Amino acid sequence: MKVSVTCLSLAIAALMHASATWADWQPPRTEWGVPDIQGIWDYSNRTALERHPRFEGNLVISSARMMELVPSVDEYLTALEAVGAEAPGPDNVGAYNGFWTDPGDWLGTVDGQYRTSQIIYPEDGRVPWNEQGREIRAAQRTAMSFDGVQKDAGPEGFSLAERCLISFASVIPFMSSLYNNTLQIVQSPTHVMILAEMVHDARIVTIGAQHSASLIPQWHGHSVGYYEGDELVVKTRGFHPMQVSRSGGYTSENAIITERFKLSGERALNYRFTIEDHELYAEPWTGEMEMHPTDALYEYACHEGNYSMPGILAGARFAEAEE
Repeated sequence: MKVSVTCLSLAIAALMHASATWADWQPPRTEWGVPDIQGIWDYSNRTALERHPRFEGNLVISSARMMELVPSVDEYLTALEAVGAEAPGPDNVGAYNGFWTDPGDWLGTVDGQYRTSQIIYPEDGRVPWNEQGREIRAAQRTAMSFDGVQKDAGPEGFSLAERCLISFASVIPFMSSLYNNTLQIVQSPTHVMILAEMVHDARIVTIGAQHSASLIPQWHGHSVGYYEGDELVVKTRGFHPMQVSRSGGYTSENAIITERFKLSGERALNYRFTIEDHELYAEPWTGEMEMHPTDALYEYACHEGNYSMPGILAGARFAEAEE
């Protein structure tokens, strides 16, 4: 009994100390006085953008329930390899095996709680398409595709992702994917640079500026920002039409995206985004996740574009010569 009471007292004391420490914690500041969120951040996790029905509508679940409903990363990669590089032939020519993927071990957490979807609003965790939204989105992608070009006639017959020109992750907004889930933030008094690992795309955020009434579209739009308390707020609009060709992407050229970056402790950067696009969605929708510090940002080297493309086209020319 004495041991139990002593352990309980120690646990309560530790909790009170941790609470006091958290209450006293203040985010670091730059020498010019704004929240210092600089560094290299890893946002790999296996929380999907939209909430799967198996979670029965719950945004937060326990670790025990997660392990019941979510396959381990080993099981996930084994299933991936079943239709990838290690799958039996001869019809399957292969894709990636598990060695190359780094999707995150489990669902992502926010404030220590496991999340079942990145979307937190609407509360059902689903993208709120309007009646014509999906059709318009499909038409946008078709208009920017190269479907009219013969697949092996030249590089233009392959998708932008196959040509290593555009990313399926690490763009705007950030969403965890199979790999390359890392970014770097660098701040100055007048600008913030956000560098994505995948396709090494960099966004330059101008602090204190306003969007022009007539924007010339840019690759990742025009980003302006400001500090609101302990948060960096970034608003982006004026996206290049080519961005809409991303399959599964939600960034149309008409979108306005607001991102919020806020340190939620010494080991976490809270990231929240809201997408507004009345042409596609019935209402604005919001996603959230945490990023964690990591040591390195690696070079993005896409071997499909560097090596596979010449081989595929050379094979096609050889087949034509044979005919």
